[in-house]
Amino acid sequence: MLSLILPTFNEAKNLPVMIPKIEEILQSVEHEIIIVDDNSPDNTWRIAQEMSEKVKNLHVIRRVGRHGLSSAVVEGFLAAKGDVLAVADADGQHDLSILPIMFAEVKSGSNIAIGSRYTEGGSVGKWDERRHSMSRFATAISMLVCKVDVRDPMSGFFAIDRQTFEKALHKLNPKGFKILLDFLVNVPKKTTVTEIPFIFGERIHGKSKLEFKVKVEFMEYIYDVTLGKVIPLTFVKYCIVGTLGVGVQWSTYYAVSRYMLDSYNVAFIGFSIALLSAIEVAILFNFILNNLWTFTHLRLRGIKAVKGFLKFNLACAVGAFANYAVASLLFFRGFTEISAVIIGAIVGTFWNYTINRLVTWKG
Repeated sequence: MLSLILPTFNEAKNLPVMIPKIEEILQSVEHEIIIVDDNSPDNTWRIAQEMSEKVKNLHVIRRVGRHGLSSAVVEGFLAAKGDVLAVADADGQHDLSILPIMFAEVKSGSNIAIGSRYTEGGSVGKWDERRHSMSRFATAISMLVCKVDVRDPMSGFFAIDRQTFEKALHKLNPKGFKILLDFLVNVPKKTTVTEIPFIFGERIHGKSKLEFKVKVEFMEYIYDVTLGKVIPLTFVKYCIVGTLGVGVQWSTYYAVSRYMLDSYNVAFIGFSIALLSAIEVAILFNFILNNLWTFTHLRLRGIKAVKGFLKFNLACAVGAFANYAVASLLFFRGFTEISAVIIGAIVGTFWNYTINRLVTWKG
């Protein structure tokens, strides 16, 4: 049995066109269709639910508070009944007529069958040169980290047998849009793959979701499966935020100390007030950016964000004390203001990452 997963977000206009087409293509194949929708604002999930009343082998998973194409595919696979699991876009860009071929290839012994744009006979269609160049670059990088040799590891159109999926499941890091790449990185080296050419089409309705965020997530994923095995990506991102925080701390210190120059001549009281103010501003800055970027998968919202900020402040208290003590000591040992402030900030970073990973963003 073939289980076809259609991950959706704002595809309400496309489903009434796509579902009948899929039913016609798969009429000779025992199958089910599972739509996994990330609570689309255009009510894609509602349209899908209404269609499922007439199409008995159509099932709908509406995800609330969970986002991402790759994780949606994994969730759909876990809910599927078939021994062959497939995924395709719901916008008409994939040539679904090759689905029976992909199914047959997996049933006959291939572990994975890929709808390929880059094997002989395949094409990216009407892409402009900029998008084609980006795709070629991403494909070349991806091929370096795959366990098996394929021409189109970035395809979003493929089928996989259930056993291969189960073997890779606990190793997956479903970040971003390219779940096939995640499989190819984590499957055994002896995994057999067949690539079936197709010509990439144009969307029926709506606009492409190829955004800057997707490109960033791709580069983060590549780091995760290479250098990330030695130095965690979250720590690198935390350090980047911390480095920016150092700049914020110094800028705040400079602004406050210059304001207080006439009153305290940047002596002990003036230095202390300016430094403590700068530390707190940097803590606020670091919390906001870490919450939005470093720990985006554990992002705190609403009242949880308020509580998280309080925990972040408490967790950073020891780091802030070390920051203050080191900076003060160095300042009165003759170091320049900027070197004392920056070194103090660096000392606090290592403590802050460790304790906040355990207390503020748990998971």
